[in-house]
Amino acid sequence: MLESTPFTLPAAGGDVFRNFVVPVKLDGPRWVKAIELRPVNPRVTHHARLGIDASYESVRRDAEDDAPGYDGMAWGQDPEGQLVTWTPGMVAHPTMPGAAWRLHPDTVLVLHTHLQPSGKPETAQFRLGFHFADEPPTVRPVVLRIGSREIDIPAGTANFRVVDEYELPVDVELHSIFPHAHSLAREIRVDARLPDGSRRPLLRIDNFDEKWHDVYRFAAPIRLPRGTMLVTEFNYDNSDANPRNRHRPPRRTVYGSNADDEMQDVYLQVTPVRDDQRAMLVEDYDQYERRSRVAGHRKTLEMYPDDPWSREGLAACLLAGGKPADAVAVLDERLKLGRPDAHATAALGMAYLAAGEVARAAELQRHAIGLDGEYALAWLGLGKALAAGRELDEAEDALRRALELAPALAEAQMSLADLLLKQGQLDEAAAACDAARAILPEDANVLLKLAEIRARQGRHDASLRLLEEAQRLAPYTHPPKVLLAVFLVQAGELDRAGELLADAHAEQPDHPVPLLFLGQLDRHRKDFDAARNHFDAAVSRPLPDNWPASHRQRFLVLLHSELLQLARQLEDNALARDALEKWLAIEPGNAILRQMLDQIQSTEAP
Repeated sequence: MLESTPFTLPAAGGDVFRNFVVPVKLDGPRWVKAIELRPVNPRVTHHARLGIDASYESVRRDAEDDAPGYDGMAWGQDPEGQLVTWTPGMVAHPTMPGAAWRLHPDTVLVLHTHLQPSGKPETAQFRLGFHFADEPPTVRPVVLRIGSREIDIPAGTANFRVVDEYELPVDVELHSIFPHAHSLAREIRVDARLPDGSRRPLLRIDNFDEKWHDVYRFAAPIRLPRGTMLVTEFNYDNSDANPRNRHRPPRRTVYGSNADDEMQDVYLQVTPVRDDQRAMLVEDYDQYERRSRVAGHRKTLEMYPDDPWSREGLAACLLAGGKPADAVAVLDERLKLGRPDAHATAALGMAYLAAGEVARAAELQRHAIGLDGEYALAWLGLGKALAAGRELDEAEDALRRALELAPALAEAQMSLADLLLKQGQLDEAAAACDAARAILPEDANVLLKLAEIRARQGRHDASLRLLEEAQRLAPYTHPPKVLLAVFLVQAGELDRAGELLADAHAEQPDHPVPLLFLGQLDRHRKDFDAARNHFDAAVSRPLPDNWPASHRQRFLVLLHSELLQLARQLEDNALARDALEKWLAIEPGNAILRQMLDQIQSTEAP
């Protein structure tokens, strides 16, 4: 059992969001079966939630604050597939069998707490009981948070209904459900609207009390097929008749984290029926959640325009959604709100890097380091910016400094490995990959990078074994022999690459990927008839049903770009037009493709 450092909560004031670093001393990685979280003083605790911080950002912020912990919403990430939380009324419950998660010895645990002053000084402290597993996990659950963040309840409204929904992209089994709202919520209903139109109730609370939350576990998992709509419906009472209404008279209430804001959160722990479709579920859900977060941050900023945390959160979502220019604008406004801040400055640098402004990105990261030389994420950002600007020696120094400050920062290890690989330092690049693999042993991307390095070293058998292991962890990845062939093409070993591609096609004749790369190799050799036959065959094959949407899109873009290049070599306008039309169906906003198609159509006009 561990305890957080005691913190003195002031007698008066508004909601306090305080984060406490919880040191964990481990000799090596451990599998965590469950963590039981309890406040010593529940009277002043609205909720608490445990996160993992590999960046050591929490340690840095804690050191800056004279009191135990630090304020804010930066507290790390939930353990994969888990929600370790406490709310009033919650009791200990059994965990899902076989769903342990890995705790690395260099990882920091951060306890994010929402505290409320009681009118007198109080001590806030938390106890954590760890239950370790002897065996690695056999299942990998996913936590889905469903619920609207666009809540906007007019003052005086006694029955305000908020509905949100999410469509499942794959078959799942539902194991548990945990609703969360604040004082205006009166009724909660969660249903599954099945593809046949029928409705299955999952949870009903007719008189919700924010002082009495719990996680509800089903006696047996509930099977929900692909296409099921998960529907959350909350009713709120923002009138004087609601004795729990914190505002007298009632006022407009929007989504937000403060106790006098509102929420509509339902957390569902699920497992895909087919484990090889897990990535499809995660990617699809992440897009839903990112859109929801953007809406929530914008709604919160309507009420609290100077809230720095909502601006930082909004920028992070925009950046993750591929809108770096929008993220830059939001972070510029954030930095105008107060004194210079290393975190926001570094985040702005990363946004400029994503926008392709490398010099400006490096300048901002150096500024962030000037504000706080111990900030690992700023050193990581500087290393990435310098690498993008081909200042490789300085980039390596920056990445190594990031790792000195945050040894569990796997992203820095992988950036270093990629940098060293580009410089031809293969042994050092492999060592960086091995270090990342020790932190993230189940990450397929680490294995793919290490496989590329082994291929460059001429260790083809070792590379193939790593690719096979990567496909086991991420079944949507391309066939191992295809990826090894790609590495060999890059090294100029075309004949051996062709043999591997032929083997891959013979092993999986209905798989489109070997056919695409065989056609690519044929086109490179100027065997255009063979290339056309292989590309046509690739088009005719169904795409694997475990591919995430982004993987499908990348494959189709590559296929149609290859067909377009072949059409140019053959001077075949009909083939070029067909390739462009199909490519535009995938990327309808691509102005360059539209212009190319218009040019072809104009030459064909009578």
